[in-house]
Amino acid sequence: MLNHNKEIKINTDAVRLVGYAFLILFFELAFIRYLPAYVRVFGFYLNFVLIATFLGMGVGLLRADISHRLRWIAIPATLLLFMAVHVFSNVLINRPNDADEFLWGVYFDISPNVRRIGLLPTAVLLFSMAALFFVPLGSLMGNAFRKFKPLHAYSLDISGSLLGILAFALLSMFRTEPTTWFAIGFAIWILMELHDKEFAGGLVVVGAAAVFMGFFTATAVGEYWSPYYRINVTMVPDRYSINVNGSFHQYAMDFDSAQVEASASTRLIFDHYTEPMDYVKNMDSVLVVGSGTGNDVALLLQQGAKYIDAVEIDPIILQIGQAVHFQAPYADPRVHAHVDDARAFFKKTPRRYDLIVIGTLDSQTLLSGMSSLRLDNYVYTVESFQAARALLKPGGILITYHMSPLPYIAGKIYGIAEEAFGHPPTTIFHSPHRLFNYVFLAGRDSVIGPITPPQEVVEAQSLPRDNWPYLYLRRHTVPKHYLAALGAVLLVGLAFVGLASSGTVRKRPDSSMFFMGVGFLLVETKSVSEMALLFGSTWTVNTLVFSSILVVILLANLWILRKNHQNVSPYFIGLLASLALAFAIPIRSLLWMGPIGQWLVGGIIVGLPILFAAVIFAILFSSRKDSTHALASNLLGAIVGGVLEYSSMLVGIKALYLVAAAAYLLAWLSTRTKNGGVTMPAPQTSLPAN
Repeated sequence: MLNHNKEIKINTDAVRLVGYAFLILFFELAFIRYLPAYVRVFGFYLNFVLIATFLGMGVGLLRADISHRLRWIAIPATLLLFMAVHVFSNVLINRPNDADEFLWGVYFDISPNVRRIGLLPTAVLLFSMAALFFVPLGSLMGNAFRKFKPLHAYSLDISGSLLGILAFALLSMFRTEPTTWFAIGFAIWILMELHDKEFAGGLVVVGAAAVFMGFFTATAVGEYWSPYYRINVTMVPDRYSINVNGSFHQYAMDFDSAQVEASASTRLIFDHYTEPMDYVKNMDSVLVVGSGTGNDVALLLQQGAKYIDAVEIDPIILQIGQAVHFQAPYADPRVHAHVDDARAFFKKTPRRYDLIVIGTLDSQTLLSGMSSLRLDNYVYTVESFQAARALLKPGGILITYHMSPLPYIAGKIYGIAEEAFGHPPTTIFHSPHRLFNYVFLAGRDSVIGPITPPQEVVEAQSLPRDNWPYLYLRRHTVPKHYLAALGAVLLVGLAFVGLASSGTVRKRPDSSMFFMGVGFLLVETKSVSEMALLFGSTWTVNTLVFSSILVVILLANLWILRKNHQNVSPYFIGLLASLALAFAIPIRSLLWMGPIGQWLVGGIIVGLPILFAAVIFAILFSSRKDSTHALASNLLGAIVGGVLEYSSMLVGIKALYLVAAAAYLLAWLSTRTKNGGVTMPAPQTSLPAN
């Protein structure tokens, strides 16, 4: 009977640890979607949510000894965070006036009397509140962590995180809204705390308040949630207006001939769309990427296109076009709609085209919560336009529509097309304009018509390439507004750690675990970028990559538990060698392979550093006497890695491998010190009796 009770206790502790890890990952993904949806411009700071999660977890783990007190932070932290989102959703966040970068944000629904607030205080406040929210979860997880041997606990942690990713991916697939996310998240948390009725009751109150505030903040009519945006659709005279995250994104236009003649605005847009068609000789087959609600497709059908592949990354925007566009272009049997990323489709399609149209892909969100890349960055690179050129038939034409708010952005597209096609593109500039102000035309075989260069053509070294795909950056630099925000974030992090350490016996940081965190965050970020380039920037690819990384970590843990390895040096050598290999081989060099070859070879190149790092971490972590302190050090190192990720704006994405290699080298050197863990006892291979 006694043994049976012990077994029940062990299982309960394991479920609790898995549950806290699940909640941390689940809420992190929910906030990555929720915060930018209502706080304007915050979509360009998505990785601040990731950093805030690491900070809150790290601080909570440092004080797992007082989790019974820290858990009550969940009450004010939840209320403050959701109240802040509600308040900030009703103010205008000033975009930074930085000459080195342009941030999208077109607001037609803002009253001139609306309150204004700076981006820096907004970002710092939301970051601090998000970090505070994760402190009690980190502390509760740390308390459960200590009831297991380190590597067993970490395996349960990873299992919970994997379940969190899969659960949120499922909710995204069914296009649920934030009230559903937070209702599920808080319901699970409440169920886990039923043993403490007082705290569970507090969670019931704040959970209900969070769901209510989320519902109250939402726009009830014409609001949809895609995996990328909060989308609002409103009917305005002669068109539908589509806003994403509160900012104008596109119109679904009525291009009926009578409407075109009746509306001067519609006529202007119609003329600007169709003017480039004078250069097109044949429309037997057409590819449109960024087809949106279908404006380009509708006009191409009117112009006599016989076959159209229409590619749109956002499934909800595509469905909106199918439902509301006046000419119903997606219902035409000549049109074949694809929910996919442009670069991925360039690689997949077996067709060749007479005409390729790149729509106005002015993305207003980032590729993922781990990266500073925007969703459309890999479309506007030299290599992307070269891939498009390869799909053109002899005499085929590429037309690029773009809204370039600053001349240097147009200059970059001009330079990209010139390098990809070997001659300057024909350039049409519209003033006045509506949906776009520049049109670039490039042919595979010859120059098209007169050359009218844009106002400013940037230097060749500033052209976006796959290694530096920053269309909206003027030059290789980290813009000042990011530097200011990152500096403030680090100060907040130091304050949190300082408060967590007050009144306790101060422990030296676990340096090897800290540097492992720095390196792993950089490698993980680079893996997401590499896979996006190889397989597309869709949310499904990101979900698959994140899940695969967690599976690799889990398998590494289980392998070390069975094999009882203690010497980390061979694995560090393998890690550094695999980083050198990944740095040396351009991922685009695999594009000629078929899907199986790309997954196999690309997975090996990208996955080897993760595998070696996971094995090293497992060996080091299994030897730690204070597992929560070690994991906290690792998470705090990941914060530094998240900050260093912005260096890719200066030196390129590939260079992140070099920065990660430096971090791992420091971790290796740290293992040779007493603090880094030179003496490593054999890991335990059985669960404690508890």
